[in-house]
Amino acid sequence: MSPFDTVPTRPMTMSRGVDRALSFPTPPSAPQGSVNSLQSLARSVVGGLGGTVSPDLGPVSINADTYVYLLQDTIMRLREAEAKIAEQKERIEHLETLSMTDELTGLLNRRGFVEAFRRELASVRRTGMGGVLVIIDLDGFKQINDTYGHLCGDWYLRQSARALRDNVRAHDIVARFGGDEFAVLLTHTDPTQGLARAETLSTTFNATACQWQMNRLPLRGSFGTHPFTGADLEEDVIRRADAGMYRAKRRNKNTG
Repeated sequence: MSPFDTVPTRPMTMSRGVDRALSFPTPPSAPQGSVNSLQSLARSVVGGLGGTVSPDLGPVSINADTYVYLLQDTIMRLREAEAKIAEQKERIEHLETLSMTDELTGLLNRRGFVEAFRRELASVRRTGMGGVLVIIDLDGFKQINDTYGHLCGDWYLRQSARALRDNVRAHDIVARFGGDEFAVLLTHTDPTQGLARAETLSTTFNATACQWQMNRLPLRGSFGTHPFTGADLEEDVIRRADAGMYRAKRRNKNTG
């Protein structure tokens, strides 16, 4: 007689090889209360994973071999559930990363930058050390697209992103806001030092050139700045730095 003849059975999906690999001491007998508790646990696990749950048949007798088998099956189902949850968590984190990253340049996009700026402001409220926001709008980008094509335009945006990222510190934050507009968050610096660093970044950026096929293309951008403290809101700082950038762009057009 099979050890399963004493209880109603239903199909199991557990691998026999895994069943043998899990070694449990076989109890001399399975207490009726433990058996019924185990059955309840098994029914909850199967139901939670979307399996078919058989009707509750009430207290049943069970031998030691069946008790071990049910225990092993329950553990396997729990492990499968944990693996599935971990896989879904990784997928969610990956999708969240994609939603905050600019595909063309690899920088943060506007959404990712705003989230990072909010975290930085929360840190400033604790430490008291603020920083400076820099907004950059490329000058003459439409002409580059019209003259050399959109492939060159995309390449030019990537070179601009690289020039900004390579000339700030590792804990500073660089983002592409969209189109030909970028943002740099100079963190952990007082206003005087931060504004001086922003000026240096502007000078360095506008002195850089890149090569497209046989053409030498200079990087050009208008920079607007505004310092921030823990008392500021990110949208106010962005608006003021943006206004400074438009003032710089008007000056560049008048002197160009």
